[in-house]
Amino acid sequence: MTIELRTVVVVAITLMLHFLIAELNHYLSPLHVYLYAGGLLITFPCLRFRYSQGFGFVCLTALFHDSATPTPFGTSLILFLTAHAVIYALRSRFPREGLPAAIGVALVLNALLFLALSLMQVPDAPLGPLYWRRILVDLALSQTAVLLMAGWFFSLQNEALRFFGIHLDQEQRQAR
Repeated sequence: MTIELRTVVVVAITLMLHFLIAELNHYLSPLHVYLYAGGLLITFPCLRFRYSQGFGFVCLTALFHDSATPTPFGTSLILFLTAHAVIYALRSRFPREGLPAAIGVALVLNALLFLALSLMQVPDAPLGPLYWRRILVDLALSQTAVLLMAGWFFSLQNEALRFFGIHLDQEQRQAR
């Protein structure tokens, strides 16, 4: 598997967003709030890249994400690769080039990944109402943050690829 320029460019932008979210979480920690944007990080390549390119991207992003989270190493990799496979299989059913569809996919993917990670980290004890209240507040704030950042993030990735001479819209039109 070779890593192409488009993967490197999108990974660099994604790592920048990952860093910004980590900084934001650092400043929000006194309020006991956590923002999660894993769904936003992998949506663009899942919708716009070929399967092998998206696979490479998701592997790089998930391993970096795993290195900064308190979960067992490889947890995000498994979840992100599963999400990539599902989104890739379903992406022909909606207008994947459109911004509203991409934002919708990012929101759904983010919520599912957040809930999966939250349930995986629960001890064997029954879940109390305090736990669910915390989860729902973090989920609502994460979804709001994803909604606010998604348009900017997808546009930034498109423009960065165009800067390097990669025009995804033309490539996809020629492939049809």
